[in-house]
Amino acid sequence: MCPGQCVAVLGRGEGFEEIAPLHGVPRTATVRARSDVRLYTLEREAFLVALTGHEPTASVARAIADERRTSATDGG
Repeated sequence: MCPGQCVAVLGRGEGFEEIAPLHGVPRTATVRARSDVRLYTLEREAFLVALTGHEPTASVARAIADERRTSATDGG
């Protein structure tokens, strides 16, 4: 169930908001928890070091971010 403009319902172990730190742009998501959650955050620099230190991971992250950014600008 997604009230308003829902893009996704995420489950355990899933992540969100990789576009902003990857591309250095303002955040693109508003997230609301439907139950108690344990949330982990990374500062942009730590996130980028984790990605750029391993090219296959960096490529996948860029592809996911680009796909999500395109989807967001296309309306879903």
